[in-house]
Amino acid sequence: MLRKRIKPANLADSTTVLLSAFGIHAGGGLVLLRALIRDLDPSLKISALDSRVKLDQYFPLPSGEVDYIPRSFVARILSLNKLAKLALAGDTLLCFNSLPPLRKSKGRVIVFVQAPHFVGTHRGIRYSLLTAIRLQVEIIWFKLGIKNSNEIWVQTRGMHEALRVRYPTITVKIVPLVDEELASKMSILPVLETKKSINDSEFAFFYPADAVGHKNHENLLRAWALLAKAGRTPKLFLTLQAAEMAWLWKRAALGGDDLNAIINLGWLTRAGVLQQLKNSSALIFPSLAETFGLPLLEARALGIPVVASERDFVRDVCAPAQTFDPESPRSIAMAILRFMDGSGPLTTQYYSAPDFVAELFL
Repeated sequence: MLRKRIKPANLADSTTVLLSAFGIHAGGGLVLLRALIRDLDPSLKISALDSRVKLDQYFPLPSGEVDYIPRSFVARILSLNKLAKLALAGDTLLCFNSLPPLRKSKGRVIVFVQAPHFVGTHRGIRYSLLTAIRLQVEIIWFKLGIKNSNEIWVQTRGMHEALRVRYPTITVKIVPLVDEELASKMSILPVLETKKSINDSEFAFFYPADAVGHKNHENLLRAWALLAKAGRTPKLFLTLQAAEMAWLWKRAALGGDDLNAIINLGWLTRAGVLQQLKNSSALIFPSLAETFGLPLLEARALGIPVVASERDFVRDVCAPAQTFDPESPRSIAMAILRFMDGSGPLTTQYYSAPDFVAELFL
């Protein structure tokens, strides 16, 4: 869905924007930067751009002061600190390149985060040595400068939740920007309503497993906490010892309100496990690794649907009704919702460049 917002005509006259965009010179970031500058230009006081955009014949040249910043950490830090110093009360410093200033500013500082390494989702990806060093320096920079920001803007709910976990005192907003061409296409998409279950408590998910690490109870519990915060209350049945349950609850940093829909049955006999499985809406199986995964086969034999990790060992023995990323509590929660509600539409509202600019001046 495209977010509709009209910018009052006098905003550009009363507010100025300082733009930090070094490092953005290619790909989707450059597409969005072009769109942003076209609509933001009347309000731009200073733009710090990557020196490589001078080679782009389609790049719109801002009418205000333009500084071209070379590929140097020293030059970039000095440039951003200069903008932070020059921003006055009433001005907005927009850090479109994900990096906050390392000094306080009198202006309002908004950091638009477009890179995954600031929330750790780049882990496990192989980079060249120079790129790996750059990412590590930027992560340190981000941690040091985040306190100098008034708001962090991100493009997805997943990034929003990841940043809120790491920086709970920072204001994080979801403001997904798209360029004009994509905005025009998305504006004609039909608006669909998501089907909601009549009674969540009618759904019972069963996970027969002990608390060994690869069984991944911690992320499962966090997923149920996310469901609870969204007002969704399907039941989750576990087979943990009381001490294991208490330890996992503490590890997952859950509160008392999250307990309501989670029932720990304790140790069950094989017959008890099979009976509980028969009485369940689905087997939930968030395990990270298995050599076989007997409960998956048991569910298949009993005709019970499976909601499980998207892993080869799962598909080796069954055809799951829904799958998820087992390392993401949000992904687990979304799979549960899809199982209960059916596959609903994406509900994110997207901002065209004019809408994004209007949001800057609110």
